[in-house]
Amino acid sequence: MSLSHGILGFLSYGNMTGYDLAKVFNSSVNFFWCAQNSHIYLELNKLEKQGYVSCEHIIQSDKPNKKLYHITESGKEEFLNWLSKDSSETVEKNKNAFLLKLFFSGEMKPEESIKILKKFIDDCQKYSDRMSSIPENISKNRDGIEDYKILYWEMTADFGYSYINLCIEWAKRCIQKLEVYK
Repeated sequence: MSLSHGILGFLSYGNMTGYDLAKVFNSSVNFFWCAQNSHIYLELNKLEKQGYVSCEHIIQSDKPNKKLYHITESGKEEFLNWLSKDSSETVEKNKNAFLLKLFFSGEMKPEESIKILKKFIDDCQKYSDRMSSIPENISKNRDGIEDYKILYWEMTADFGYSYINLCIEWAKRCIQKLEVYK
């Protein structure tokens, strides 16, 4: 997925500023798609040049001026085209630096690998704790969105919880196997 398609997806729900987009990325899909503010603004400029979004400049007297972005018809077409494309390449083209390091960890003592795996479990648990706000964020942002669309948000959150729990259980099994070699 490209950041630009994520932006188009959020704009398909309604008009937003770059700041709004950063907040919604952070509060809803951050567990599988991180987006830095600077990258969002760069992508918005590209999308505007491509004609996929339009920008309305809002002059404010009591606050800084802001830009409100709208998805255009060609932006909707691009977004729907992207949605309909086969995404099987995401299964086959997975890159994970942690697993690459683990693959070569036979060069270290098992105790060192166990320490790394325990830290991985701790990081996963902290991440899972941060994800606990997702159901509340889904509830807060559902105004005007049909229930069947909310179901997709809930399905991705369920994947996130399932995936992180799978990582924790896998790391525990790895530690058990390495304990024999201490």
